[in-house]
Amino acid sequence: KQDLVERFGETELIRLTDKAAAATIDDAIVGRALADADAKIDGYAGARYAVPLDPVPPLIRQIAAAIARYYLWEDGAP
Repeated sequence: KQDLVERFGETELIRLTDKAAAATIDDAIVGRALADADAKIDGYAGARYAVPLDPVPPLIRQIAAAIARYYLWEDGAP
């Protein structure tokens, strides 16, 4: 979650996850998006490498954040 906040900003994550109008980031929604992104990456990488990757390369962390952000956009990412 913190990586997403640092990359995309708290305001955007609140806008994408706050269904209760509480002006906070919904951890459950963010967690689901991150889990889905991790599963997608593991699905592709697992065909060739042992997953989960440890340590996680910075490029994979960046890709995971981008995929999670995409999943947070309910109506499709802009």
